[in-house]
Amino acid sequence: MSADLAPAPVGSSLLPAGGRDLDRERARLLASVLAPGATSGKLIWWLGEPSTKARPRFGAGGKTYKTDEDTAAELATGWQLRRAFPEPWVGNVALGAVFFRSDRRRVDVDNMLKHICDAGNGIAWVDDAQITALLGFAELDPVHPRTVLVVCRHASSLDRSPRAIAAPRQAVRR
Repeated sequence: MSADLAPAPVGSSLLPAGGRDLDRERARLLASVLAPGATSGKLIWWLGEPSTKARPRFGAGGKTYKTDEDTAAELATGWQLRRAFPEPWVGNVALGAVFFRSDRRRVDVDNMLKHICDAGNGIAWVDDAQITALLGFAELDPVHPRTVLVVCRHASSLDRSPRAIAAPRQAVRR
């Protein structure tokens, strides 16, 4: 089943246009879309060019490895997340991000999101499989490149709580 959506006005966006002073409002809007009615959430932001997940590299014998640059970027992002998360969250997690880039280079939003998801493993969440709602935006801000994250607990029919993960899987009849 499909349906046509009315075209959005040119230049329209879910997020308000403007500078850093609107980051809190952007975060509130992201949280309301990702986890309506959520009672707990965190806004995390930091200055600097947003990092992206590099493509996997293949070494001898076909084994994959990460570049030193990718590993360093994940560690740096992990430290930013550690400031907000004394312990990793368990259960379902919703993650929203706005990546303000300093230039118009083509960088995929999904690779920037993958970077955040991997960097948060064991720090903000136990495992990125807990992220059952995900939304990312790339924007331009040549003066103040930055990353704005919203992390919320949320309800999903795909339960990622420790209780659900530990439960034995039901056999599927075909």
